[in-house]
Amino acid sequence: MKVNILIGIVLLAVVYMTCKNFKKTEATEAPVAAVATPAPSNGKVLKIMGEGADSTNRIQFSEPPPHVDVPWDKMPRPSTSRRAFMSSGYWNPVTAIQPTDTTIYKQFRPKWLKFKDDQTFDIIIKNKVMETGHWAFDEENFVLYLSCTDPYFNNSWNIKERGFRMILIGNTAINLTGIQVRLDMQNQLPAN
Repeated sequence: MKVNILIGIVLLAVVYMTCKNFKKTEATEAPVAAVATPAPSNGKVLKIMGEGADSTNRIQFSEPPPHVDVPWDKMPRPSTSRRAFMSSGYWNPVTAIQPTDTTIYKQFRPKWLKFKDDQTFDIIIKNKVMETGHWAFDEENFVLYLSCTDPYFNNSWNIKERGFRMILIGNTAINLTGIQVRLDMQNQLPAN
């Protein structure tokens, strides 16, 4: 009987110490979580979004990428198989992501690309050609060069391919945007 009372007293002491330590830990962590992260100092912050689904602050850039001079004409002519692959259908940007703009996909999704054998390409929106540009392909480094006035496509892009799907990766010597665009090839344009 005395042993049971002794075990009960020890158990109460352990519970009391655990609760006391738990309250101290909770109180010290709260101010740390409330510290705000500093805004970047590059001066291009357009919009700071509030609390998101993951409860972190996000900095949003909504400007188009800066214009770059794409040296498409300095590249050798792409191989016959590359020209045939690129011009075999219509390329649709299914989605796009960028670390600083979560809405970047809206700038790509309505557009379709039609590459041609003569190293020109059309940007098509709602089945109408909106612009024609030039393209080149660096076979050795797997880099696609697109020269046009559209600020979102005008750049050089590292390419990853899987079948008739290309991922354009904005991480080259002249493309510092970090944008990634997934293009899927279709045989024809969608009906309006």
